[in-house]
Amino acid sequence: MPSGIGRHAALVGLFIKASELVQGLADAEFEANGTDRISPQRIVGANLLVGLARDVGRSWDAGFAIDGPVDAEVPRMLAELDCDGEILIGTAEGYAHYALYPESYFVAARQSGLDANTCVIGIRSIGLGLAAMVAAAIGAPAPVSVRPAGHPFRRRLAADPELIGGWRTRPSAHFAVVDEGPGLSGSSFHAVVTWLQALGIGARRFHLFPSHLGGPGPEASADGREAWTVCQKHTADFERTFTAGSAVPALRDWVARTIGSTAVKLTETSAGEWRHLHYGSQDHWPPVHRGFERRKFFASAGREKWSVKFVGLGEIGMHKAETARRLHVAGFGPDVAGLCHGFLVERWIDGTTLDRARLSTGKLVAHLGCYLAWRAANLPASEPGASLEALAAMAVQNTNEALGEGRATELRNWFSKQVPPKTMQRVEIDGRLHPWEFILSRSGTLVKTDALDHCRSHDLIGCQDIAWDIAGARVEYSLSDAATAALCNAVEATTSRPVDANLVHYYEPCYLAFQLGLWSMAARSGDDREQIRLTAAARRYAAALLRFLECQGDLRPFDQHQSSLRSISASFSRMAATSSR
Repeated sequence: MPSGIGRHAALVGLFIKASELVQGLADAEFEANGTDRISPQRIVGANLLVGLARDVGRSWDAGFAIDGPVDAEVPRMLAELDCDGEILIGTAEGYAHYALYPESYFVAARQSGLDANTCVIGIRSIGLGLAAMVAAAIGAPAPVSVRPAGHPFRRRLAADPELIGGWRTRPSAHFAVVDEGPGLSGSSFHAVVTWLQALGIGARRFHLFPSHLGGPGPEASADGREAWTVCQKHTADFERTFTAGSAVPALRDWVARTIGSTAVKLTETSAGEWRHLHYGSQDHWPPVHRGFERRKFFASAGREKWSVKFVGLGEIGMHKAETARRLHVAGFGPDVAGLCHGFLVERWIDGTTLDRARLSTGKLVAHLGCYLAWRAANLPASEPGASLEALAAMAVQNTNEALGEGRATELRNWFSKQVPPKTMQRVEIDGRLHPWEFILSRSGTLVKTDALDHCRSHDLIGCQDIAWDIAGARVEYSLSDAATAALCNAVEATTSRPVDANLVHYYEPCYLAFQLGLWSMAARSGDDREQIRLTAAARRYAAALLRFLECQGDLRPFDQHQSSLRSISASFSRMAATSSR
């Protein structure tokens, strides 16, 4: 490939893919042995990643102005790996959702003052590849890796001390522990620190490489917080890594090249700041779960306006970009300018969000029917989602926490009387049909924003039958039984495949309970004004879930009502603009 941001992005994508492979092979050995230990396969894999990390580093140092193939040793080492059989790998959330770039760890390591006399330890999954970036930056030997296991808030290590070999007898050696996070507890970092201390190594020699300096979350133990305080920490966040004025082209330069303009101004709209542009006064803002918000920017170049959103590095980002292009061609999404190293650049849509627009229920149902039918027909599931049993368990748990044990028992009994569908056709659902996610453009076109990756979000749901989105639309727009049946009919008419109304009904309390848990969790943090919005959202879903339970007194499966709803839906198109509630 020619030099430039395109080649650099492809190189990082290759590094991520190789990291997934090496991580999966290490996890397979861990499962077979019950412990992390050194092996020839691990040594080759770690050296492979360091070789690729050096290539990424060279491209970075050259400001992406480098071309040619990767290091000749890389394909040789790749060929040495034993890839017979199957392994299980996971998508790294940082690369997929949170704009975590391997280059930032390269920069942090360069600035850390560490040298080759450093034992680098990566915490799998994502930490193994990131540890290779650290080792490449400081010239250290290839990293070892560990997999903390156990309760998410109380992780422990099962690792052979020989994993770090002679490093224990080097009093001047440092120990770099690398991972994303810390998250709610920071227990993965703490597990490695505890293990090293048990081997007689003092915490003053530990250097943590996290993805942020915010510290462990509210579930951290007292020991974990103390360890975090004692250990030295090194990080280079997105702003420090890709700021304008550095030797490396910044995000503004990437966007400028993508849209073909040099006079680009970027304004960050992450963490709900996009509401300033669509709503103005905070009095009308919808709620935002900042922990689930992607990094976003508003770009302007003269009269041209663009949305710049992180969609993922490597193959994940490319897949979402292609979905965005297809959505636009189908008439449902914004025009796409391009993908630049994880960020999707789309045309900004001026207009009114659907929560403030006047649109009849009939027109809304017609548009949603076309949109959901298109997704059902064109976006088959690329990965599995939660089972019906897992969704029901989540719904019962969230109901118990919000409405009490009695209501949870009612819901559990209701689920037990439902007939599971014979078949499910999983697709890449939208998963977020809230009215503020749609914009009625000035030309009168209803455009869906943020339609690419909620089926891959950092939560339980995943890819589901399109019935999940139908249930979501029923909840978000308070659709009557007739309107819901009409929506089912609209999807069926376009796709020529039946919509299981019983499955829609099964999904409804799952959707309500999921949204209830999501917004309740978000309401535990944030400023007072945001908490008011978040709490109001949680209460709305709690009230709707309570109404659902109260309406299920006879506990009849929904398919027994299906024929009557179908007949009602035939007259729906003649109904008035408002829907009965």
